Order: sequence, then structure tokens, then C-alpha cells
Amino acid sequence: MPSITREIPKGSPLHQKLIAMLTARIRFAERARAKQVEKWQKAEELALAFIQESELDALRRADRQNTGTPRYTTLQLPYTYALIMAAHTYLTSVFFGRTPVHQFAGRHGESEMKVAAVEALISYQVEVGRFLVPYYIWLYDLLKYGVGIMNVFWQDEIIQFSQVTEQTNPLTGKSKPAQEMVRIPGYRGNKVINVSPFDFYHDPRFPIYRFQEGEFCARRFVMGWNEMVRRRNLKYYMNTEFVTSRFAPSQLVNMGSSALVRPEIPGFILDAEDQGHPMAAYFYEVYVDLIQSEWGLGDSTYPEKWVFTITGDLSLIIGAQPHGAAHGQFPFDLAVQEVEGYGLWSRGLPEITIDIQNTLDWLINQHFFNVRAAMNNQFIIDPSKIVIRDAEDGGPGFIYRIRPEAYGQDINTFFKQVPVQDFTKGHVADMQTVFDLGEKITGINEQMFGSLAQGGRKTATEVRTSTGFGVNRQKTLAEYISAMGFSPHAQKLVQQSQQWYEDDMLMRVTGNLANDATNFIPVSPDKIAGFYDLVPVDGVLPVDRMAMVNLWQQFLGQLRNIPPLMQQLDLWKLFAYIGNLAGIRNIQQFRIQTLAPGQLPQGNVVALPLGRSVQGTNNVGGTAPSNLDLTSAQPNLGSQSPM
Repeated sequence: MPSITREIPKGSPLHQKLIAMLTARIRFAERARAKQVEKWQKAEELALAFIQESELDALRRADRQNTGTPRYTTLQLPYTYALIMAAHTYLTSVFFGRTPVHQFAGRHGESEMKVAAVEALISYQVEVGRFLVPYYIWLYDLLKYGVGIMNVFWQDEIIQFSQVTEQTNPLTGKSKPAQEMVRIPGYRGNKVINVSPFDFYHDPRFPIYRFQEGEFCARRFVMGWNEMVRRRNLKYYMNTEFVTSRFAPSQLVNMGSSALVRPEIPGFILDAEDQGHPMAAYFYEVYVDLIQSEWGLGDSTYPEKWVFTITGDLSLIIGAQPHGAAHGQFPFDLAVQEVEGYGLWSRGLPEITIDIQNTLDWLINQHFFNVRAAMNNQFIIDPSKIVIRDAEDGGPGFIYRIRPEAYGQDINTFFKQVPVQDFTKGHVADMQTVFDLGEKITGINEQMFGSLAQGGRKTATEVRTSTGFGVNRQKTLAEYISAMGFSPHAQKLVQQSQQWYEDDMLMRVTGNLANDATNFIPVSPDKIAGFYDLVPVDGVLPVDRMAMVNLWQQFLGQLRNIPPLMQQLDLWKLFAYIGNLAGIRNIQQFRIQTLAPGQLPQGNVVALPLGRSVQGTNNVGGTAPSNLDLTSAQPNLGSQSPM
């Protein structure tokens, strides 16, 4: 948030006008997505394999806990969870299996060194800015809810710490403890955070994938008081003195499923002494594509992006500033699970497969209900002939006492067991049919679940082929996510870096140039200037590294038979590349640094006589050949003749 805030006093006409305009847009978006919220709640329950507990299930659970008696319960198979995790494993392998994660190509003939500088800078931000965890959640959200939302922004972090030291008075020579405060710059670069679909609002006049064309979008978030103070000191916020402890932070209802335990903000004071402000509160961050003259913010008549920060009860604006990013877009990147061009929202895997899930749950529960009925002995008894208390005791093994009136009579006349048949034997086979139907609907087969189809031993080629067929459907999804989510996201990372990056640092080379002798490259604003496009993800799984190592070993074994081809290859780079494939990261440290002819070596070097046998402990063979050429190891002695 590089731009500072406009000062808009609380209660001023402009403040009231902005409150009314922002409130209308947030309420508009809330009404439009009311039905979708219910679907997201159900998706969370399906992903957790959660079902509401019935009264009978509650009684059986209490019996298990109190007496330890085994009792049955209604089941929900975690089928939806398995689908989500299988697809998630595939997508993360595709997107994060390449190094670096974001690979670029010059759009207008930018040099390879500039491309390397951009990749090194973005790779540094991904690592130091801790992008990977939000990236994993991003892909998980789009599978579970149907949409994954990422907020990207620039951060200039300032770290303050204090320390107590001994300071000496130069006049008296006495020392005493003194506390000093130090402020240092911290991380400077792009940052990303996940936004829950429950907390995201977009202009409902456009489908979700075209949200950038809308007039506004917003996110609801929780901010602690200390973070608010930091932003106030940086002049990002105003009016924070009106956010008091009487402000009700817990007034917003949590819209997520009750099955998923979420963080909450208590409405009471945690400290023994009231500090006069809440420790945390809800806020809305509203991004609007506005015309300054219409909103009373300036004279411009051309649309531009502004951001407003307003309290959760929509009563106080604490931030109002131009967004300031040169890319001119809302700072969000969305990816959806379903290729849908006209619906307001996209469906996730739980919503698509809910009928499959319900059918599986019905089949398994009905089968177990019938099995339990068959296991429980059911009798028809004449209570005048049998002591009924004995029959009520139950349990394995029993003795029924017969009353004297029944002595000598045929027991079949007053005691009969009710025959119970298992009519649900075919349910287990039917479940496999439903599983097959789910595979056809989602394109997620047994190979993606990590198991092989039944039917004897499998060759490596057969396994590889079946896995390849299993990911064909997911390949299209990965390419769609790359084009919709990762490509615009990577462009924002580059453009914001070009706009606000001011340092000049050495950064580690990544990508294709990483195996060169130079492992670091200087990165400065002029080095990253230009236009760059993300190299799209093609949806193909990363190649098995050890299979590639074996292939290269066979290739090297054949090279010795083709000398002209060996002359066209840099064998050291090829050897280092194979070592890198095998997982050897420090192979460069074993490389001998050769000297150019005439260059003086460093250290204690003794010149060896030419044309003689050389004995030494460092010679593996014991004796060097007599024609050993050591001129490259000789110091430059001018016209002095050799010894």
C-alpha cells in the first residue's frame, strides 16, 4: 500500500457520502451471493465428511463414552475429500514441480540476462515472502469452493526492536543501563494472502472470471490493533482514535460451516485493564474503479482505482487512498475449478459430486444397518412359558429358563427365532459402480488416487501409460488455471516490482542459467525493465528424475562412440546437469578452477621441471607421464628459461 491516505474527518459531508456509497455496494454484493454461501457451507461439510448428529447417534455416542460399549453410528464416506486431495496433488505437482515456480520469457526481445534477473527477483520474493503456503491453499480453495482468491500487495516492512545496554557518561566515567530503540528496514517486495470466498465481494453484474471488469470488489478481514498502529504511523490510516473498546468486533456473523472451527474475536476485554481500544476488529477493504469528480475526491474525470478501509459495522472510514499500482487492476487473482463463462459463480468438486457422495453414503449405511439387524437375534417368545428376563439380558451365549408350565412341551410351540436375510449384499458391488461413475464425471481415476487397477502384475510402461490417461482431463484444468490465475498473478508481481523495487542486490540465478559458473546475478531496477510474459504451465506432470538420470547415463555411454558429437557438447555442464537431476546440489564445489595461460596462480606453488617423471602423493598413479604439459601451472617469468 505505497500511497498514503487522504484525510477525511469523521462526520464530514464527504465522509458520510463515502459511507453511503460503499455500504450500498457491499450490501449489493452480499444479496447476490446469499445462495452461494449455503453451497460453500455444504462443501466444507463434505470435505470434512461431516453430517449432523441425530438424536439416536447422540445417545449411542454417549453410551460409548460412558460405558465403553461398542455402538454403531451413521457414516459418511470421505469420498469428496479423497477427490479433492487427489486433484490437489496433481495440480501442486504440475505448478510447483518446476524451478523456479514463475518462469518468464521476454515479450519484445529482452535479453536472457534480463529474463534471468526477473526470475531471480520473483524467486527471491516467493521464497522470502513465503508464497508457497498461500499458493497451496489457493489451489485447495478452488477445488473445494469452486473459486480460489489471492490478494497481492507490495510491502515495505519496518522492524523496530529495543535493547538495554550499558552507556558510559564521558564526563563522570560512570555507566548506567539505558534502553535504546532501533528501527531497520525489513522485507521489501510483493506479499500474497488468501481470501476466503466468504470474505470476498465482487460486482455481481459480471461473472466471477470477469470480476476485473466490475466497478468494485472488496474483502473482509481481521486486523489487530498493533497492525493498525503500524499503518497509521506510515500514514496509511486515519481516524483510528475513534476505534475504541466499545466498538463491537464480534457483531459480524461467521458465515462458514459450523463443522469447521474458525478463529473468533471475543467481545470482551482480555486484559485486566481496559486499554481503550479493541485488540482486533473486523474491517472491509473496498477497491473501487471510480471517477474522482463523482465521488468528491478530486477534479479528474477519468476512472482510476481507489481503496477504502471501513470498519465492520460500516460506520467509520479509516483509510482512503489511490491504489497507486501502475498495472491498473484490482489486486486480486482468481482461479476457478470449472470452465464456466456465464454463471455468477463456478462449482467446486463437492457441489459437482454431491449426488455421488449421497448415493455412496446411502449404500454403505443401508448395508451396515441390515448387517446389524441380522446379527441381533430376534425371537418370538411366549412369556408364560419362558422367563422373559433371561431373554432381555442379551449378550453372546445365553441360558433361557423355562417356566414349570412348559415342562415336557415342544419348545418350538412357544419359542421361535425370526429369520433375517441380508438383502444388501449387492450394495458393496454397487458402490464400485458408483465409484466408476464418479471417475468418469471428474476424470480422477484410481491411478491418481495412488492405487493400481486390479489384475495381476503391472509393468513400468503400463503404470506410466495408465497414469498418463488418468491425467488427460486434469491437464486441461491445469492449463485453464494457469491462464486465468497464475498468468495475471505473475504479471502483477513483475509490474509491481518494476514500479516499487529500488534496491540493488545480488540474487541467486534460477532456471536454465543456474548451472553456469556464475551463481549470482545483480538485480537492480534497470536490470528488470521491459515486458515479460509467464511461461504457461502445460499441465504435464514433472518427469521422473531418476528415470531421466538413467536415460542420460545411457546417453553418455554412447557418446564415446561418436567423437564429433562429443566435441559439440560441454561435458562439464552436462555432468553437472545430471548431478542436479539426481539431487546433488553442491557439485560446483568439486570443480577445479583452471587458470588461463600466463595467469599467476594464488598461494604457494612450486614450479615442476618439464619433461621429467613426477612423483607425488597427489598423483593417483604414482608417476606422471614424461610428456606431461605443465606450462599452464608455471608462473609468468618473462624471458627466463625453464629449469
